[in-house]
Amino acid sequence: MARLRRQDELSALHRDDRSDATSTTWSTRNATLAVLLLYATGVSASSGPTTTSAVLAIPATTATTKSTSTSITATTSTASPTVYIPSDAATTGTAAATGIVRNYGYIGCFLDIDGLNDTVPGTRSLQGDTTDEVLPGDMTVAKCLAFCGGGGSGTAYTYAGLEYARECWCGQELSALAAQEVETQCNLPCDGDSNTLCGGDLRLTLYRLTSPASRPMAAIGVAFAVASFAAAQLM
Repeated sequence: MARLRRQDELSALHRDDRSDATSTTWSTRNATLAVLLLYATGVSASSGPTTTSAVLAIPATTATTKSTSTSITATTSTASPTVYIPSDAATTGTAAATGIVRNYGYIGCFLDIDGLNDTVPGTRSLQGDTTDEVLPGDMTVAKCLAFCGGGGSGTAYTYAGLEYARECWCGQELSALAAQEVETQCNLPCDGDSNTLCGGDLRLTLYRLTSPASRPMAAIGVAFAVASFAAAQLM
């Protein structure tokens, strides 16, 4: 009997050991699987005495769209007005130089002495037999030279000057008080041609007749007839 009891105790003990081993094995397997699962999903696990907490960190992603704008600046090149030179000017267009116009030559920028240098107001730099023309919005150097050359005035004037963008002055003499100025003093573009200069404020873009205007053949014939008649009277 004692022997049978001893065998039963050993069997019971063996069953308890197997039960404990199985329980330990399953616990170990479960823990290993949990760690592998957390590792595979990117989760960090921290174990405490009684609590196991898993924290899943999801990084915040901020998408920034950069808008690149290209600024295009259109630059318009505006040429500064220049002195009109009749001998170099074209024979067609706004600034056409034909006939008497080509007989004038540019001599510089001059002071208009109107009321300056102790002169009487109204006294101009161009003197002697004079005339003038004002063409607001339409004045060009070619028009002024044609006018002073006899095309509009009826007389070929020695001097032709443009002032204040729209004024044309004609005269046979130039005052000694009309000092020559630096070129930058005549800085206004012509009203009728922004590419060329037409004087300034009391400044004349001045031209001088370099060769006399050609006289019409009819006028030459009349002059010859008069001269012949006068000579016959003296004989």
